[in-house]
Amino acid sequence: MAVFVLFIVFGFPIISVLIGIFGTLLLKNAWMPTFIVLIASMIFMFTYIGGNESFLIWVIVYTVFTFLAGWITKRLT
Repeated sequence: MAVFVLFIVFGFPIISVLIGIFGTLLLKNAWMPTFIVLIASMIFMFTYIGGNESFLIWVIVYTVFTFLAGWITKRLT
């Protein structure tokens, strides 16, 4: 259980940022990787977590991280 919590706190945000960076570089758009992470996080919330609404805060955090990484990447390129 502790490993799962660490993965939610550290692993998923890192993966979200990487998706934002590489998705923006490949798609030339910061919104599409953000949308993909939002949909994937919602699916994960309802299938694996069991629809626990407290995980919705993490879904929003992952989506914001993805958008910020994509937006920064778009500005730098």
